Amino acid sequence: MVDLDEYLLYQRVSIDISFAASRPAFGDLFLICGDKHPKFPPSGKFAFDSLAELQFEQVDDYFGIRSLNDEGDDVPIWLYPLIKGEPVFHHPGPFDGVRLAYNILRNPARHAEHYLNCVAEFAVFGVGIRYRNRETDLGSPPNLSVVRADIDAVVRHWAAEGIEVGSSQALEMDN
Repeated sequence: MVDLDEYLLYQRVSIDISFAASRPAFGDLFLICGDKHPKFPPSGKFAFDSLAELQFEQVDDYFGIRSLNDEGDDVPIWLYPLIKGEPVFHHPGPFDGVRLAYNILRNPARHAEHYLNCVAEFAVFGVGIRYRNRETDLGSPPNLSVVRADIDAVVRHWAAEGIEVGSSQALEMDN
């Protein structure tokens, strides 16, 4: 049985991926959108353009993957640039890492696979992969089984309560 706290049940699962001494700036990270930013050229040190197929785009002050339908949140997967372990916005970098976050309750269960795939793809660029909800180092390449177990447990928890994750009823839940 997986121990589920309220944060995991209602808020999100999040993983931090830290970079080595060579750290990307905003122009490097923007390549995940499939284009170069006109005001922030990439350094050429990071091949983040290889992650464009993940479908990130700039959303508000961060990056996210927008939902392609009316189910769940408008942005199921968020990416936050990090400096000293904290999300920053309107910052040119360089960044110490990125945080990938996903709200299990508010999104259809099938979106979880894409979230885990995003973590695995970004992990290639990182030197440390930390599962924040469990304060656990996931290794490199990351062993995502503990994250998968938590996601599955949250889906089962809400199903036992008669709530399908990502449904309109789930979107109305508040902790």
